[in-house]
Amino acid sequence: MNQLTLLNILIIVEAVLLLVLSLVVFSSTKGSPKEKKVVKGDTKVLKEDFLPIIVHEMRSPLSIINGAADLLVKNTNSLSVEQIHTLLNQIKVSSTTMLDMVGSILDISKMESGRFEITKKMSSISLVLGDECSYFEPLAKIKDVGLECTSNVDIPDFNFDPDRIKQVLNNLISNAIKFSSEKGKVTINARKEGNKCIIEVCDVGVGIPKEEKQHLFQKFFQASNQGGRKGTGLGLFISKGIVEAHGGKIWAEDNEPKGTKMIFQIPIDTN
Repeated sequence: MNQLTLLNILIIVEAVLLLVLSLVVFSSTKGSPKEKKVVKGDTKVLKEDFLPIIVHEMRSPLSIINGAADLLVKNTNSLSVEQIHTLLNQIKVSSTTMLDMVGSILDISKMESGRFEITKKMSSISLVLGDECSYFEPLAKIKDVGLECTSNVDIPDFNFDPDRIKQVLNNLISNAIKFSSEKGKVTINARKEGNKCIIEVCDVGVGIPKEEKQHLFQKFFQASNQGGRKGTGLGLFISKGIVEAHGGKIWAEDNEPKGTKMIFQIPIDTN
C-alpha cells in the first residue's frame, strides 16, 4: 500500500468519524431540549449546550488531522519517511480521541436506556492497576507529577469486567494528573475490606468545592475551579454507571490537607 492510498483511507476514516459523531450527538441531544442540568456550581444551562461542548472538544483533534493531512498532500515528495510517520501517527492519535468521544456518548445512551452491560470474568485487580500505572507513567513524568500504585496481596482474583474497570481508572487517574501541579503526587491503591475491593485515587491538586460535590457525578458537570482545563463532563457520569453495574458505588472525599480522594468499591465475587 503506497502512502497516497493510505492517506486517502485516513481521510475517509475521518469523514466516517464525523458522520458517526454527528448522528450520535443528534440522537443524544434530541427529545428534551429544555431539560436543565447543573454544570458549574450554581449555574444551570440547558442540555442543548452539550452540542457546543462536544464541538469544542472535537476541534483540537480535527485541527490536527486537517493540518497533518494538508502537509502530507502538499509536501509528500519533500517529506522524509520519519516526518511522514510522525504526521500519520498524529492522525491516528487524533482519530482515536474522536472514537473515544463517540464511545462515551454511546455508553451514556445505553446507560440511560437500560441497555448498558458489562462482561465479568475472573481477573486480577492488581494486574489491572499495574497496567494503568504503566500506561500513565509517561504522562506523569511530562507533568512532573509523582505516581505511586500499591495493591494489597490479600485481594484474590475475582469476577469483574477488567476493560470497564480500566475505563473507570483511566478517567480517575487522568483527572488526578490533570489537576495536579508540578511536583505533585498521585497515589492509587487497592485493598480488601470484607467481601469488597476498595480502590482509591488520591491527588494533592485543587480539590473540589464543598458545595459542588453533590453534582460531581452528574452528566455535563464542570467544577468551577478547573480554570482552562475543561472536558465534556461525561467521564465521572460514565464511571458511576460502570461501578454501579458491578453492584458497587463511587464517591469523592477531601484528601487532607489538600486535593481530592476518589474512591470506588466493587464486590469480590469469586464464584
